[in-house]
Parts: sequence; C-alpha cells; structure tokens
Amino acid sequence: MELLNKYRVLTEYECGRAQLAIEWVSRSQKPIAEIGGRPLGSCDLDDLVCDLEQCIAASGEDVLGFVIPDGNPEYCSFGFYRYSWALEALLMIWGPKDQPPSPACFDWLHGLLFGYDAAAIERFIRSSSCERESKTPHVHCMSRRVGIYALQE
Repeated sequence: MELLNKYRVLTEYECGRAQLAIEWVSRSQKPIAEIGGRPLGSCDLDDLVCDLEQCIAASGEDVLGFVIPDGNPEYCSFGFYRYSWALEALLMIWGPKDQPPSPACFDWLHGLLFGYDAAAIERFIRSSSCERESKTPHVHCMSRRVGIYALQE
C-alpha cells in the first residue's frame, strides 16, 4: 500500500475521490467539486494542502484546489476547481448572506442562468475584463495550486 504512505492526511478512498473529482473538473463541464471535509481541530491544514497538491500532481491535470470553512466554524471542506469565478461563487454562497454580491459575480450568474458551460463563462469573463486568454497551457507553481480561503465576515 504505497499510496497510504505517500499521503499525510487523506485516506486511500479520499485520494481516489480526489482523482475522480479532478477529472470531472478538468475534462467535463463541472466547474467545482467538493470532495470531503475535516474538523479543523484535528487536521493539520498544511498536510491537507500538501496531500491535495500531490493529488493534482499525480493527475497531471490543470486544476486548482481549495480548503475553506463550510458554515460550521469548526469544520473545513476541500476540493478542486478550474476557474476562479467558480471558487468566487462558492465563497459567495457559503459566506454571510447579508452582503450583496460583488459586481463581478453577475457575469457568471448570467452565464449559469442562460445555460453556458464553464469554459464559455470563463472566456466571456476574460474578454469583458480585457484579460487576454493564453493559447499556451497555463502552468501553476506547485506550491500555489491549493489555497486556504476564509469567508468574509
């Protein structure tokens, strides 16, 4: 069981789920996938981030990871996403309900409402912000593939 020795926090089952979620996000129209959660008190977040980064590296896919609180202050969820707007949407949904959405969120809300796929929404957001989409594959620094996010209060 070499796989069990390689990861610090994730179980073999969770690593398998991670690989499946990475494929869903990378190869299909799923913009974000949550794969699990941990109580914060018994989880070393640095080890969790390291495990998620290893899952991404093993897959060879171009995705990013997240670790965020999920509503219960003692618990965090983790998973993968491909586009920054998808993570922004998750943070907005899981965040405080008394804050109005940012003006930027209306682009992806419109895209979802009218049935556009995740890649089309990303292309529109990039074009409307004058950000040029690269024709070469985007390569992330290994230490920056998984982020720990906090909900705004």
